[in-house]
Amino acid sequence: MLCAVLAAAPAQASEGPTQQELEAQGLGQSRGNPVPMPADAPRLNADNNPVTGGSYSGVVFVNFDGATLTGGSDDSRDNRTGLSQLVGPFAAYGEGAKREATLQAVREDWAAYNILIVDERPSGGDYTMNMTGPTNPYGGTILGVAPLDCDDASTHNNITYAFHSVNDSYSASTQATTVSQEVAHSYGLEHVNNGSDIMNPSNAGGDPSFLDQCIPIVPHPEFGILCTGQHIASCGSESQQNSHAELLTLFGPAIADDTSPQVEIVSPSDGANYQAGDSFSIDIEASDDGSVAEVELFVDGVAEGTRTSAPWSFDVDGIPLGEYEFYVSAIDLAGNESMSNVVTISVTATGEAPEGEDTDGGETGDGSGGSDGPSDDDDTNADDSGGDESTDGALPPGFGGAVEETDGCACNAGRPPTGMAAMLLLLGFATTRQRRRAA
Repeated sequence: MLCAVLAAAPAQASEGPTQQELEAQGLGQSRGNPVPMPADAPRLNADNNPVTGGSYSGVVFVNFDGATLTGGSDDSRDNRTGLSQLVGPFAAYGEGAKREATLQAVREDWAAYNILIVDERPSGGDYTMNMTGPTNPYGGTILGVAPLDCDDASTHNNITYAFHSVNDSYSASTQATTVSQEVAHSYGLEHVNNGSDIMNPSNAGGDPSFLDQCIPIVPHPEFGILCTGQHIASCGSESQQNSHAELLTLFGPAIADDTSPQVEIVSPSDGANYQAGDSFSIDIEASDDGSVAEVELFVDGVAEGTRTSAPWSFDVDGIPLGEYEFYVSAIDLAGNESMSNVVTISVTATGEAPEGEDTDGGETGDGSGGSDGPSDDDDTNADDSGGDESTDGALPPGFGGAVEETDGCACNAGRPPTGMAAMLLLLGFATTRQRRRAA
């Protein structure tokens, strides 16, 4: 079973401030020693050779919203942690301006590398997750902890921890340094003896970065220096670390993601015909060179709902009379957005189909267009869908209620008003729009 071995803040040089003096200034708190991956942990690469040359891009999910964690080998996708002390509920960070400031500072820490920083869970693919919140089983002087995954060879789905909240006394820059250090441990970076480097083991304040220089490593108090191979590769010495060079080896330099997703409505087809009361799905195909973050449906030009994971379909139940225009937009993790094809469908009274055309879904009538169907100047006939009674004829309660039928109405002749209230009744999906990802 894994056990976090956490050190006190490193001893100060004799001419420097004492630990007590540092803490009085809000400094000197320890970022806990990383926890080595166990020998029996699953491995992507049995030889522990790094994935070099920036051949894959990294994704870091800064989870401010909390989660319930289970035990086992690290897997961010399943909220599974190898640190037994963290199993159970992990509290949310809280809302406020500091949350956004901390996220932006983390992005600045990683801006030089081909790594995407997000604060909403990716819908697929590999990602490191940093749980950022006040749950801290190690004591208030410990700011964070993480597994140490040399060469990122065991998994690309580690979970790391930063013990901060919107209400604590630390600046957004200091919180971001904790997040970035713990994430970097999951890529094999160890502590170094330099307060200007993010990998310094104690809080030195300021705005440190991943320095492009070889710096002496602070050995783990129990295990010593562990990730010697990647240190030798960048510094020629197992006792020194170039944080910047090691991250470049793993991920390569930053590459701007300016490629928009591909998205298409594949069903229904444009011009499809349905009968009142039919049910069907709006089926969508979406893809991206990275990962699609969100698909949003628009009905007659109004945003009506989102999907944040595949399948991207939206269910329509008991559609009323009218004509409807659908399209969707897709957004990737970098914030690139694209729009699909536009699909227009017609919905006629039960048993009535446009002349020369077949209905595209649901139970069809004989197409005779008998006296039971509505005429252009008759909006009072009920349909055969078995829906709720309404003073608007075939329409469910509230459909078109916000539309005034005046001489200046822009509705097509014979077309019932298509207010968005109807779509909220018949479309089976949540209507809360998700926050856009920042690039």
